[in-house]
Amino acid sequence: MNHHYKQTQAIPYYLCDRNHQLTLSMLVNLLIEVSENHSAGLGREETYMNERGISWIILRYEFDIKRMPEAKEEIEIETFATEYNKLFTYRTFIVRDDKNNPLIEVKATFALMDYKSRKIVRIPAVVVEPYEALFSKRIRREIKPHEIDREQMSEKNYTVRYFDIDTNQHVNNSKYIEWLLDCLSPTFLTTHEINHGIITFDKEVKEGNEVTSRVSKRIDDKIQTDHRIDVDGISHAKATFKWTENIIKEFNNGNDQ
Repeated sequence: MNHHYKQTQAIPYYLCDRNHQLTLSMLVNLLIEVSENHSAGLGREETYMNERGISWIILRYEFDIKRMPEAKEEIEIETFATEYNKLFTYRTFIVRDDKNNPLIEVKATFALMDYKSRKIVRIPAVVVEPYEALFSKRIRREIKPHEIDREQMSEKNYTVRYFDIDTNQHVNNSKYIEWLLDCLSPTFLTTHEINHGIITFDKEVKEGNEVTSRVSKRIDDKIQTDHRIDVDGISHAKATFKWTENIIKEFNNGNDQ
């Protein structure tokens, strides 16, 4: 049986946007903190990994969101590793409100990176045994983000700064998410909410890189935005988000994307 870990968290205002809701980038930071606390409780904390010259990296997120938590709301985050193979391990996060109603489910794909080579390495069984995840030889075939429409896209440029780099010496996942979403207008972000998203991380972005965030929009059964983070024309991250319109919120500045 998978080893489960739960943690309660009150949402401080500084993790929220102008609508008083937890931002997607800060949600990811909270999930990673819970994941790290889970690992530490099983004796697989950062020190254990550093001694072996390895660290976890995240390759993919998939979000199903009923609603985002609000400022000052108390939530519970539950996590467990579900399955692993020779290269990847899969972890689920469930966010609930104080009445135990599920708000968000997130599925994440992790891999092990060698510090020196900066390459993905095989996962030793001893590293993952305490999580009691199921071993499977299969490598999952998962849905990828939709490609952007270059004829209808808009873009913004960013320079990777010193404070964008985390303790693993690469750009924090939350920073990618900020770049991905910042390409949308304030009007759109204020009047729409994400209810599903897929993000994949393809290559590391490094300090000093010039990053281009690109986005295009599609409308079928839902409003969808497709995103890409490029460095020198090479994709480093991609995402697709499905949105619902929030007709209650109003925002009078900015131009709609």
